[in-house]
Amino acid sequence: MSTSERPHPVAIITGAASGIGLALTTHLLAKNYKVFMADINPAGASIAASLPLPTPSAAPPTFVPTDIASFPAQLALFQHAYAYNGSIDFFAANAGIDDSEDVFAAEVEAAVETNGNGTLNGDTTGHLTVKAPNLKTLDVDLAAVVSGLKLFVAFARHSARADAARGRARRARNMVITASMVGLYPFETNPLYCAAKHGLIGLTRSVGPRFAKEGITVNAILPAFVPTGLAPPGLVEAVQEQGHLTPMSTVLLAYEAFLWGHRAGETVEVSLGELYWRKPVGYPNESQRWLNEDAAGVWGGAYEKARTEGAKKDEGANGG
Repeated sequence: MSTSERPHPVAIITGAASGIGLALTTHLLAKNYKVFMADINPAGASIAASLPLPTPSAAPPTFVPTDIASFPAQLALFQHAYAYNGSIDFFAANAGIDDSEDVFAAEVEAAVETNGNGTLNGDTTGHLTVKAPNLKTLDVDLAAVVSGLKLFVAFARHSARADAARGRARRARNMVITASMVGLYPFETNPLYCAAKHGLIGLTRSVGPRFAKEGITVNAILPAFVPTGLAPPGLVEAVQEQGHLTPMSTVLLAYEAFLWGHRAGETVEVSLGELYWRKPVGYPNESQRWLNEDAAGVWGGAYEKARTEGAKKDEGANGG
């Protein structure tokens, strides 16, 4: 995508009020983007207003308070950004949180009944219960990204049709997902975060090649430890003392690799001063390769039939 095609290409960045999102906002402002900064941080508007503009003609960023776990809120964000000039050129699905649930602390919670004198009833099994887990981490770190993907693709397709109607050449529209290095490895400290980031890598690799045929690219960065708001007090300093802090400049290099629409379904691990292009694990045998690569028509045909039949049943149930 050439930034000269429009006065200001439009970017949406979630988690934009701090860390990677804020650094990326500054980076894109310097490239003449109009940036819509999304975050739940109540200080977001003042942070956006305080950012220096690189040139007098630069478009100031717009802060949009957004809880990305809410689909209506994300939809409103995309509508706001699209209204600027009828296009959304770049989307960084960056917002995330650490674990909302300690999966290692699972216990039966309810106190069992007693006989009134402090002794237990003989059979207390029916009175045991376990509190439902808090899945906010998966809602924000995984489900919200799926929602963002749907919105980005929908608006990108709409923009492409509008461009075609005006005789404009098709150009790539690019989405970059912030996954994590722990999407490749176990991470005992935050297993739900780890599970979500594994899911984002699978999502990226699964949808990237297909959407690329429409000029929509989806890729993911996998940062190592970068100083962000997720880190508890003292952690950044402890990691830095050991020499394992990845600078924000390396993260921005990863984004640069995806800004121009030449890659699709790629995942890049970002560690210290290097980018490592990570591929899926190899197949253990020919059967596994066939199931995943050559059987696309078999899988697709079966699921398409099931979805069609399911839609017909739904229409019948609704009186359609």
